[in-house]
Parts: sequence; structure tokens; C-alpha cells
Amino acid sequence: MLRFLNRVLRRLGGCRRGATAVEFGILLPIYLIMVLGVVEVGRALWIKSSLQFACEEAARYAIVNTSATTTTVEEYALTRLTNTGINTTGVTFTAAQDTVGSVNFMTISGTYNFTVLVELVPMPDVTLNAKSRVPLS
Repeated sequence: MLRFLNRVLRRLGGCRRGATAVEFGILLPIYLIMVLGVVEVGRALWIKSSLQFACEEAARYAIVNTSATTTTVEEYALTRLTNTGINTTGVTFTAAQDTVGSVNFMTISGTYNFTVLVELVPMPDVTLNAKSRVPLS
């Protein structure tokens, strides 16, 4: 009986059939999490860059059109963001004028609540911010 068990164990220990499938099953979820994580980080950076672009374009608009109200500048920033193809439902732009010394400034801020599309690993929502400030006079 001992000889039989020894022979069976030796035969099973030398068998490599299915080892690739087992390794694939172990590594595939890790690989997918890494790839989707890179995609989500790239998407977050793209949205952040587009948000910053819209704030800077609105600041340029405020410099050229000195009589523009803060509401007009906010609406202009939103239109510049829609040209990038981003869904603007969660975007908020605020424009504010302030004076330091004798110089008037316009500050445009944008916020976006970023949520991941594919949630393999639970991730909290991240607020992306952008800001631009320009002198008006």
C-alpha cells in the first residue's frame, strides 16, 4: 500500500498539465486591476487637464472682455469644457472679482466630482480642481 501511494504521489507531483491555466487564473485579476487602474488614472488626468484648460480660456476671455460679468465668464468656461467632449453635469465653475491694491483680478475656479467607471476595487470619489487668476486692469 505504501509503495502504491508513493507511486501515485510521484506521478501527481511530476504532472504539469493545467499549471498554465492555474497561473493564468491567479494573475488575470491582478493584471486587469492594474490595466483598468491605469485607464482610470489617465481619464482623471485628462479631465483635470480639460478643466484647467477651460479655466484658462475663461480667464483669457475675461482679459479681452473687461466688461464681462462673472456669470458670463462662468458660462464661457462651461462652453469651453463642452468642446472637449466631457460630460458637464458634475462640473461647477465660479468666477470672482477681487482687488489687491489698485489692481482688479478675476479668479476662475472649476470643480468636478470624479467617479471611476469600472469599480473592481472600491474607490472613493475624488474632487478635481482647477484655478486661473488674471489681472483685469
